[in-house]
Amino acid sequence: SIALMVVASVITVSDNGLAFTAIAEYAGPFWSGRALGTQNTSQLFAQGIAPPLFGGLIGIAGYPVAFAVCAVFPLVAIPAVPVAVTPDR
Repeated sequence: SIALMVVASVITVSDNGLAFTAIAEYAGPFWSGRALGTQNTSQLFAQGIAPPLFGGLIGIAGYPVAFAVCAVFPLVAIPAVPVAVTPDR
């Protein structure tokens, strides 16, 4: 239904503003533009390359292996998530 699509769309993009805010705050006033550019470029590159790679993996190894590989990426990213950030001010 249309209402479900609207809710799903809002939920999908709602964390984007939080990411932009956190990156700009962490980078500081003189590096925030470069940090946001790097984040956006990295994110768009990953979004562009992941679907064909995932499709190729499905074609070679099948859905179970592809979804298992996909499930590993969040686990690998856990150490990269900061627990506490103290800005240098």
